[in-house]
Amino acid sequence: MQLPDSERLDVAKLSSAFSNTTNSYKFYWLLAILDCLAETGQTQLSMRDLSLRMVAMVWYPLDYFKLSFGKQDGFKPIADYVSQLLTVDNSTNAPTLFLQLQSRLTNAELEQVYRKVKILLDWVPYRFIRPFFAQETRGLLDYKVNNQIVELANKSQDAPYRFLGEFIEINEDWAAYFSRHLFILRGFTCWHLVRFLQKNNPNVTGLTEKLDKPAERDLKQAGRFWKGYLAENPGMSCIYSGQAITTSNLSLDHFLPWTFVAHDQLWNIVPTPKSVNSAKNDWLPSLDLYFDRYAQLQHKGFSFYVKKGNQKILEDYHVLFAQNVEFIRQQSFTDFKERLARQIMPHLQTAQNLGFSHPFIYKKP
Repeated sequence: MQLPDSERLDVAKLSSAFSNTTNSYKFYWLLAILDCLAETGQTQLSMRDLSLRMVAMVWYPLDYFKLSFGKQDGFKPIADYVSQLLTVDNSTNAPTLFLQLQSRLTNAELEQVYRKVKILLDWVPYRFIRPFFAQETRGLLDYKVNNQIVELANKSQDAPYRFLGEFIEINEDWAAYFSRHLFILRGFTCWHLVRFLQKNNPNVTGLTEKLDKPAERDLKQAGRFWKGYLAENPGMSCIYSGQAITTSNLSLDHFLPWTFVAHDQLWNIVPTPKSVNSAKNDWLPSLDLYFDRYAQLQHKGFSFYVKKGNQKILEDYHVLFAQNVEFIRQQSFTDFKERLARQIMPHLQTAQNLGFSHPFIYKKP
């Protein structure tokens, strides 16, 4: 993926900022700059403001989706600290996490967050633009590089920004370039970020869905699926609690948490009473207790719609099994269960390794 060319600017040097990246800092530094420019229109950007924007962005992949940034990355303790300070509101109309941090943390708490990020900012703003001064800083001892870059950047007409104490000032031509190509630059940065995440999360699915605040879930098809089944099978019971499921208490649970799979495919969704779904939250289920019941209910739901002749609603099973619906229909329950197990077991182990709570065992309140 390439950035748009410019007659005035050395775009190749900006692109090389992400070469040989061993941590996430540079990605989030540029994303914070782009967001701040887009929202404020100002070219003088506060280091504090940028640091808080970086924290707001890394919280979702690190805490909510529990991804790994690798051993060298220092954002994880900061994301954990934010979770200690407040319960993030992820509802559809909630303010951005950046605004929540600004409005809900005390000045003392914000100062603590900034101090934690400042350890990273002792390096990132300077090393990000080092490609523009590669010749001048070659062979310099590490402790001399930052000061040299500040001196060079503040005299340069080519670097993206210069340093003004606790601020950076974006070069006028670069500010115009960033604004003109904002979406391409964000896409370019996120593409490199996903490649970085793939190295540290090789078995995790849906990485592109785990960079930002979770999108609103679409459970319309799952709702139709299980409401249709329940209408003709009124004796259905919850696989976790054994409670009767009715149209009034019906809720839809992701057997493997949505925060891990980041999709709403039917083979991972089972009906439960609302209270049980709330109790399970994003815990991983006990497979010893619940996998057989889960597989049985999935098989019953699949078979029900096969008999109805409604193959369109079964597309998720076709994708999961990599076979057409007729082939799946001819399989025994044992084969159906084994195929589900081959999908569920590796995902469950990966989710455990990432730190998802386990095992969920339902207990009566």
